[in-house]
Amino acid sequence: MSDEAAPVDGGTMYAVDVGSEPLRPLGMQAWAVDAQRAQVVFAASHRVETFASAGGRGPDPHLAGLASGGWARFDDFEGWAEPAAGWSAVLDVAGDVLMVTGRSGVCFYEGGLNSSRAWRRTARRHGVFVALAGSITGPWDIAEAQLRGEMYALLCPVVLV
Repeated sequence: MSDEAAPVDGGTMYAVDVGSEPLRPLGMQAWAVDAQRAQVVFAASHRVETFASAGGRGPDPHLAGLASGGWARFDDFEGWAEPAAGWSAVLDVAGDVLMVTGRSGVCFYEGGLNSSRAWRRTARRHGVFVALAGSITGPWDIAEAQLRGEMYALLCPVVLV
C-alpha cells in the first residue's frame, strides 16, 4: 500500500465503512504537562470524517474508540478517578520515549514525550498520569473540546525505567 494520498474528485461521492479496520494506525502526538498530577495530552495527527447515510456527519471514529476503550468523558470525574483497568505505560527516561498500551493490549501511543524532570518526579511519585484526549489538535484546544463534550480522560499507570 502506498502512503501517497489518492486524489479526491469533488464530483464523486465517497463512503467510509466505520465498521472495518483502519488502513493504517491513526498517528498520535503527545505533550507532557506539569501539574500537581503528571498529565499527557494526546492528539490525533489527522482526522477521519464519516458521513451518515441520511446526510450530515457520522460518528467520529477517534471519539468512539476513546469511549469504548476505557476512557471517561472529562466531566465524569468518577469515571477516571481510579487507574484504568488494563491500561499501562512505560517511560524510557534515557530516550524520553513513552509507550502506552490500551486494555486490549494494543499500543495506543509510542513516541517522544519531552518530559521535564518535574513531570518525571510527579509521575514516579504517583505511579500514574492523567491522559487527556479528544477532538483536539493540541493542548490549546482542550477548553473548547470540553465545552463540546468531546474531551476524554483516564488515569494511566506508568513505570519509569
